[in-house]
Amino acid sequence: MKILVAETAGFCWGVRRALDQAVDLAKKTDGPVLTFGPLIHNAQVLEELTEQNIHAVEHLADIQGGTVLVRAHGVRPEVFEHLRARGADVYDATCPLVRKVQKIISKYGNDGYDVVIVGDDHHAEVVGLRGYTPTRCFVVADEKEAENLPSFDRVCVVAQTTQNDDTFARTVEVIKQKARVIRATNTICEPTRDHQQETIELARRVDLMVVVGGRHSANTCRLAALAAQHGARVLHVETDAELRASDFEGCATVGVTAGASTPEWMINRVVDTIESFNREPVSRVQTWLKHMLSVLVASNVYVGLGAASLTLATSLLLHPTLTRATLFPLMSAAGLFILAMHTVNRYQERSHYSGWGTFSPRAFQRFQQLMLGVAIAALAVALWIAAALGYGQFLGLACFGVLGALYGVKLVPLRWARYCLGIRRIKDLPASRDIATALGWTVATGVVPLVTVGTPTAPHAMAVLSFIFLLVFLRSALIGVRDVQGDKIMGMETLFKVVGKRRTKEVLVTAVALLTALLFALALSGASLAAFLLLVVPYICGVSWLYHQRLLPKGAVGEILVDGQFLLVGALAFLWHLVR
Repeated sequence: MKILVAETAGFCWGVRRALDQAVDLAKKTDGPVLTFGPLIHNAQVLEELTEQNIHAVEHLADIQGGTVLVRAHGVRPEVFEHLRARGADVYDATCPLVRKVQKIISKYGNDGYDVVIVGDDHHAEVVGLRGYTPTRCFVVADEKEAENLPSFDRVCVVAQTTQNDDTFARTVEVIKQKARVIRATNTICEPTRDHQQETIELARRVDLMVVVGGRHSANTCRLAALAAQHGARVLHVETDAELRASDFEGCATVGVTAGASTPEWMINRVVDTIESFNREPVSRVQTWLKHMLSVLVASNVYVGLGAASLTLATSLLLHPTLTRATLFPLMSAAGLFILAMHTVNRYQERSHYSGWGTFSPRAFQRFQQLMLGVAIAALAVALWIAAALGYGQFLGLACFGVLGALYGVKLVPLRWARYCLGIRRIKDLPASRDIATALGWTVATGVVPLVTVGTPTAPHAMAVLSFIFLLVFLRSALIGVRDVQGDKIMGMETLFKVVGKRRTKEVLVTAVALLTALLFALALSGASLAAFLLLVVPYICGVSWLYHQRLLPKGAVGEILVDGQFLLVGALAFLWHLVR
């Protein structure tokens, strides 16, 4: 069974903008953040927001001061006045594209035009739009309802931003017959248009279309209706728990799309579940191998092995003639330290794991107490080895161990948060995860070996440390691209959230170019191992391409391929060490 996932599936930028604004407010506000109406039509995301003290209220009577965020759908203009009259600090997260429709209605309404909105009469966006005109305002769902409209001298026609192009065009044609002057503006937003078009194209190619999203989400329901209209059998689900293997019997190709209120992790879980229904014969060896790979990833043993492998390479780059007696403790300290810090970080984020849908967090939940104990033991042994190597080595690991433990801890009191731009934890800093991860690895796999064995020149040392930082930064940023849809909701900050998708790709390309240049420079300076390590560059490019093409396997296999760059670096260093 082949699974095709729509590239446009999931959050639109207007929804993401409102969610980010709510989370940012919660960081720097005393007390809860209230949203006037549900911020998003997705029960699972609302649960995550509630954990961060962000709550939806439906009625003005429920608001007595505090911080109130107007959601992306917008509200009638008098609502702002009522909210302020009740003592609330009001923040506006109305989608700019919805605000554009409000301005069009207001302009033409003030010029004496009647207004017709093509949309769903009781939808929150439409309810808000109706308040922006002083003249008559009508709402019609389609051309059939438009037949019942009265005649107009002058009329302005707009669309709910999540409407359908064909429906809007047909409705305008009917209204033209009833109006002396008509000003029709197609205000359907571009993300909606792209989403609907891709859903239609996908529906024509598949046996079954799975639409993921809330049943109360108008745009999600419209996607399901469009898919059905174009010949696909449609299955509309809110979560992966609703899927049954029997639904996919006889299906050769399945399409997956999702509404603008559906996060990426929910889409991934649905895809994972559908893939599990592929009943291909699997041997015991394959089952055992898959299980072992899963354990390696979930326990962070694999990432620890990656750190040890990277340490082997960097140590030999710093000092080519090192013996096993020196290499082994350096590799052990780095591997155990990185294993411990990754596990501690996951433990701190355990309350949010239910949403991610990636393999490691779900597996981690089952054994979180055991894993925390293993992490503490690993950290203790790593520090003991570092102390045996020297005072500086111990101090370096200990300092970053403390910073790692404090990564998710609220260090700034809430009353001071507004003076710190809402930054209360290290993780609240822009791109903190990518930078902190790269720095931690650089200390464990580069600085500790550098302090232990030294290096011929300072430029050589800086080149090696920069190589480590870029290699780990690339890995972390790449994973951030995968997890972006949940970043701020899940309390994670990545490069993607700071600069966006296009610029993230530009940064990654630049980082690969710099990494390549550093290895060439090291090779030209006499470090022949650097020439061997250039083979890791095409590997990184290949994995990045698979990620962006949605071809990288999910779960443990995918994570093994991503972190495989570290084992490849170690293997190349080991081969060089044998043949030199």
